Amino acid sequence: MVSQDTPYAVEMLQIVKRFSQVTAVDHADLQVRRGEVHAVIGENGAGKSTLMRLLYGFYTADSGTIRINGKTVNMTDPGVAIAHGIGMVHQEFMLVPRLNALDNIILGQEPRRGLRVDRQKAREEIVSLAAELGFQVDLSAEVRQLPVGVQQKIELLKVLYRGASILILDEPTAVLTPQEVDELFAMLRNLQQQGKTIILITHKLDEVMAVADRVTVMRRGKTVKTVSTDSTTSSELASLMVGRNGILDITPPPHEPGET
Repeated sequence: MVSQDTPYAVEMLQIVKRFSQVTAVDHADLQVRRGEVHAVIGENGAGKSTLMRLLYGFYTADSGTIRINGKTVNMTDPGVAIAHGIGMVHQEFMLVPRLNALDNIILGQEPRRGLRVDRQKAREEIVSLAAELGFQVDLSAEVRQLPVGVQQKIELLKVLYRGASILILDEPTAVLTPQEVDELFAMLRNLQQQGKTIILITHKLDEVMAVADRVTVMRRGKTVKTVSTDSTTSSELASLMVGRNGILDITPPPHEPGET
């Protein structure tokens, strides 16, 4: 059970990231407790995706501090993030279409028996991971032949296979059917019960209220407020996203590379 006394799995303190003349993340703070589902929300260009790419090592912060489970980490590349138990499921899946599901999941992490890849060991481990999440997947099927919802499950299995305890999901429901959204949320609750920490990037407030424990609101690269979902409303979150008066600013925020 997550409480105010639960230690932080992730601390991002006074993070700054600039792209040329644009400040995409402006002294942002994010603190995520172990075992919680934490949503990061904001309009397009708010900085939420860039902040998570900094956490995952795609970008390096210009200044600020990142701590993982209390340890300060110089997050220089995704390999560093993976080594510290962080996995990311991207909005645009990082899968090789012509490879089958099994090969996509183990790519770069192939278990070996002597000089040979131990595919049977990998298959057994992945089948077990999928069963824990309550679904089955045809590991022999080429990824390009699978529905989008199944491809997302393969991405999730890929980060879990690498031992991730902190999961970042970037706009995970954008391409899913309502049934697939329900299945995803059931998996997230299952993972939370297993002790995983989940960071959810989204702009869909109904989903935030349905699945998140706490939510951090970003606007124009800054963190505006962090609140628990049981002490806020969708309308309050919407107002925080666009400004206290709840009226959208007609001047668009600077669009950052890869921002959603």
